[in-house]
This record gives sequence, C-alpha cells and structure tokens, in this order.
Amino acid sequence: MCLWFLITAELLQIPIMAWLKTTLALLLLTSSACLGQECRPGDNCKAPDCRCWDDSSIPGGLDAADTPQQVLISFDYGVNTANYELYTNLFKGLKNPNGCEPKGTFFVSKTNTEFGLVKQLSDAGHEIGMTTPDGLIPQDQDQWQAAFREMKAELVGAGIPEAQIQGSRGPELYAGGNDQFGAISDVGLGYDSTCVSIEYRSKENLKWPYTYDFVEGTPDCTIGKAPTQSFPGKWQFLVADIEYKGQKCASPSACSPLIQTSQDAFDMLYEAFGDHFGGKRTPYLLYLNPQWLTIPHQREGTRQFLDFLMSSFDDTWILTTQQSLAWMKEPVSSGNTTDFNPWACV
Repeated sequence: MCLWFLITAELLQIPIMAWLKTTLALLLLTSSACLGQECRPGDNCKAPDCRCWDDSSIPGGLDAADTPQQVLISFDYGVNTANYELYTNLFKGLKNPNGCEPKGTFFVSKTNTEFGLVKQLSDAGHEIGMTTPDGLIPQDQDQWQAAFREMKAELVGAGIPEAQIQGSRGPELYAGGNDQFGAISDVGLGYDSTCVSIEYRSKENLKWPYTYDFVEGTPDCTIGKAPTQSFPGKWQFLVADIEYKGQKCASPSACSPLIQTSQDAFDMLYEAFGDHFGGKRTPYLLYLNPQWLTIPHQREGTRQFLDFLMSSFDDTWILTTQQSLAWMKEPVSSGNTTDFNPWACV
C-alpha cells in the first residue's frame, strides 16, 4: 500500500495557509510515488483490500478445481414496467447450489426509471449500482461527480440503503479514467465494472478483479481510458470481450447481427463461459443491455444457457457483483460455499 500522511496545523504550529501548502505537497509526493511503483502481491499489496492487476494466482491460493465459478449478470439504464418482468423472469426458478434464487446487479440511470420498481429489486436481494442519470458520458471530473452525486441521492431517496450502493458503470461501457474514479471516491463507491478489454479475454489470460492501488501497466480500456492515478482500495471488474463466429464484441448485444436463433445465443454465451470455467475460474461478467432481452430468441437462448448452468455444474453460481467482491476479500473453496454467508438467501 502507498502511505498517506495526515499533518495537522496544530502539531506543526504553523499558519493555516502554510499547513495547506505543506499537506498538498506531501499528498502529491506520496501519490506520485505510487505511480511508478511495482505492485507486489503479499508485500506492498495485501488482501483483502488490495490486489495486483497482474496477479495470476487464484484468490486464497486455491486450485482451479476447488474454485467456485461465478457468473455475474448485470443490467444498465432505466428500470420500468416495460422491462421489469423481462429482468426478473430471467431469474425465476433458478437455484444456486445452496438452494437460493440468484440475483443480478442493476446499474441504474434516472431517465426512464420508476424508482419504486428499483426499490422492489433491492428488497428482493438484487444489487443496485449506478450509471449516469441521463445515460450520457460526462466530459470531466466535475460532470462525473455531479452525475454520481445525483444518482446516489435518487437511489437513497427511493429507499436503497446508502451502504449497499457500491458500484458504478460508465454509459456505453465508456471508462472515464481518473475523472470517473475521482467521482467514485467522492461519493464513496467501492468498485467499477466499466473497463472493456479486448486483450485480456482468452482462457489463458482472463483477469481476476483488481484494485487501483498501483496503476503501472494496468490494462487499457478498449472504450475510454483506465486511471493513471492511484485509487487505493477501489476495485475494477474487467469486462472481457466475447467472441463469436470470428467477431469480438464488448457485449452480447454487439454480436446481435450474428445471433439468428436461440441456439446461437446459447452457443455464444456458453463458449464465453467455457473460457472462464476451463481456465482459472475468473468471474464471467455477463452484461445484458435492455435491447438484448427484448428480442425473443435472444431472451430464450439466455434463459436456456442459465438453466443449463444451474442443472449441469454443481460449483457454478449466479451472483451480484458485491457477492463476488465479498468472495474476493474472503475466498472459500467450492466445498465451503454453501455455508458462505454473503451468498446466503435473502
């Protein structure tokens, strides 16, 4: 971890303006010291609140065979009567290995959202995060901060417990770099799931979630940019490109022109799942935007895929992003997951 120093004017017995200048200089010095520093697992970066981006080991030192496969289903933008049942029906009747109905993560906008329905999702155990209020990409840190402050106020006002609001996603999977993560820190969020990677998407190099304590060499984002400043303890859940019929896509809907039948949808989702399950069991982030589920054969193929996972793999779990993060911080083997409290029934 990088060291951060708190120096008070009282201790130094100096005028307040001199104290401010001294403190700012020290903060800039210690922040700059992090930028070129190598991240060393277990040394200057220790669990549970720091993980190096290039740490290829499975959390907890587990073997792949003892690691539960996590599938993280997420949705973006408005929640309303037109799509509420499309979302909730996707989970009905499914059971995780502990017998609990799985839940998803909703990165909500203000536009086209009925916040009473968002509260119902939260009460049912789904995770509520945020994107920008209007679904537009902010142009600087002030706009990111204003957007996330507005969304947090809307969600808290709708009855979502503030402590449960931890995640963000940039509109159109656009990563806002330092500006976005400055806003994440400003409103007290814990993680982001925006950065799309076309490089780290194969079975051999898929990445576990990591923190931005150290930014040297961290993965570039295909859309937008990654932070170049240190943001200690702030997590990134990398969104790996999927590939189907030779085409790489940031999300399933980007591959829609290739999906003509429910079998196509099933095959694309299952092939991407196989890269995770056949590798080091990194979390499979399944990002479903509203357009994907409105097309009947895509919706049917998605449900068939989820049914197949739950019936065919006894160590595969459909989880929220926060449930996955809880496991990252306190990893347990497949044999102990049924008693893992963060994955218990709501």
